[in-house]
Amino acid sequence: MNIEIRHLRYFVAVAEEASFTAAAQRAHVSQQVMSTQIRQLEDAVGAELLSRSSRGVALTVSGAAFLGFAREILASLERGVLAAQNAAQAVAGRLTVGLSAATGGSARSRVLELYSHAYPSVDVRLTAYDLAQPAAGLLDFSTDVALVRPPVAAAGICLEQVTEEPRVFVLASGHPLAGSSSLRLADVAGLPWVVAAPAVDGCAPTAFRDDWLMVPRPGGDVPVIGAEARTIEEWRELVAAGRGISLCPASSEAFSARPGIVFVPASGVPATSLCVAWRADDLRPEVLAFVKVAAGAGAGSGASAGTGRTGA
Repeated sequence: MNIEIRHLRYFVAVAEEASFTAAAQRAHVSQQVMSTQIRQLEDAVGAELLSRSSRGVALTVSGAAFLGFAREILASLERGVLAAQNAAQAVAGRLTVGLSAATGGSARSRVLELYSHAYPSVDVRLTAYDLAQPAAGLLDFSTDVALVRPPVAAAGICLEQVTEEPRVFVLASGHPLAGSSSLRLADVAGLPWVVAAPAVDGCAPTAFRDDWLMVPRPGGDVPVIGAEARTIEEWRELVAAGRGISLCPASSEAFSARPGIVFVPASGVPATSLCVAWRADDLRPEVLAFVKVAAGAGAGSGASAGTGRTGA
């Protein structure tokens, strides 16, 4: 049985107007559409609900029995929508959002904008964190939620994917491989890398940097660390100075580009995700609302969004 809300709305309209023409005008659809939808409803119910004659339209015995339930369902739906809207407005307080240095871009901005519009009574405070703080303030309770790049290797932290995107190689513009159309890990074997400084916020010290070094590697080679960076600015300067190559999200080209570095598509390298992160035991409404908005933001923008929830 496949009965949809529109079937119920159209049926109630015809029952109350006693006319397909008047009901169609009320619902702002054509009379043919109205008639087709009622037939679909009758097929789904397995009974004739309306008696059609030259004198007009009348409820059958089955239709009269069904009408009360249809009205009850529609009224219940309206109450549910109103309750959800009231709940959204009722969420209030202060929310501190941690922003990992690796998460800049339009997707992050979209999440923050959508949340502010949906929950205007929440006072949102933003705090930025460097590359050595992959948990973006969650572990020392400096933040309530965070937008991060996984992995966040710490107990008690949940992650929900917002968007997914490819990674690209970043090289000094004068590097011999800078003009390549794409690069594989095998193409850069033996080259020095600019990496994130070890984590100092309670996460496993090298888990985040190892993910961006692609360690362990299928070929078994061990990357050479040429320099460490704590901030995006340090990272850009070290790459431009030729201290090493690196990987970054493809979206970084839009906000991290500067003279002296180039971005080359990566081939055979797993994608990266932008995730919303929060403490598993923090069930405050403003926190859960942010998680819901963030998880829906990727889907709403047409980006590849994850459906799973994981504890790091």
